[in-house]
Amino acid sequence: MSREHQKYRAPDALDHTRELLGKLAREVSVSDWHLVIEVRPDDLPEVALRLRDDETLSCKYISCIIGVDYVDWMEALYLLRSQEHAIPVRLRVRLDRERPEIPSVTYIWSGANWHEREAYDFFGIRFIGHPDLRRILTREDYDTHPMKKDAWPHRVRRTEWRWEDIERPKRLPGETDRRDRS
Repeated sequence: MSREHQKYRAPDALDHTRELLGKLAREVSVSDWHLVIEVRPDDLPEVALRLRDDETLSCKYISCIIGVDYVDWMEALYLLRSQEHAIPVRLRVRLDRERPEIPSVTYIWSGANWHEREAYDFFGIRFIGHPDLRRILTREDYDTHPMKKDAWPHRVRRTEWRWEDIERPKRLPGETDRRDRS
């Protein structure tokens, strides 16, 4: 890594990002050399434009949008990258579990188009203003979003497994019988 790139690491950009975003960001921190920014859904377009157009951060590349389903809420996680300054950015947006809606950022980063469609298809996150929000991998008539925790209520969860009634093997596979040991 050149010296130019070394001076723009995520910890160094922390104060600049706090100043740039101000009250738009709920929290700005550094984790695993990533700049982590948490914003409200309504503030996402403004924050995205500032991150893209700022000369210090210059987040012109979106590598992924990940939907996350927690027990009580959902989250959209945007992984951004500054190619000029080598600053990886995680943009986190916490969503309501009952109505996961968020403004689309396809007009800011055209690469977000298919990622938003995938998050809609698997998690049911609606991206308001998306030019073509439809399913991408499952059938159009599919009645659920397969990655949501409540999509398969009949699924057996690990906590429901019972190990008490299972007999322990007398010997491990490939192991000689214990009677043969000295």
